[in-house]
Amino acid sequence: MWSHLERGSSPVDWCESNYSISPVIAEFFNTVTNIIFFLFPPVLIHLFQEYSKFVNPAINVLWVLLMVVGLSSAYFHATLSLVGQLLDELAILWVFMAAFAMFFPKRYFPKFMGGNRYVHFYLQSYVVVYFIVLL
Repeated sequence: MWSHLERGSSPVDWCESNYSISPVIAEFFNTVTNIIFFLFPPVLIHLFQEYSKFVNPAINVLWVLLMVVGLSSAYFHATLSLVGQLLDELAILWVFMAAFAMFFPKRYFPKFMGGNRYVHFYLQSYVVVYFIVLL
């Protein structure tokens, strides 16, 4: 198990040359550019206050999940560990899943859900977690 946390344990390495700028960060520019994921979401939370208040308060979940993507991606590109790669990919999938659950039109919901967005969200979350654990 601990071997998956080691630097360079990920089979994926295609972004940039490793340790060329810093001896402690594998892919320097990919790691540093993830700062954008920490700067923009708080601004977006502020800009979308009216939208979240009157239309869909769950939009703030997307902004927080984008920060998780930035953290996971920075960890992966700094270490190139297998755990970092999985965290990076799963965080992106969770953003997609949350956006899909929030913005999928109710008219396309299956009949047994009765147009209930919460049932849709929880069912979708259950399926995603089930397949993550299963695989």
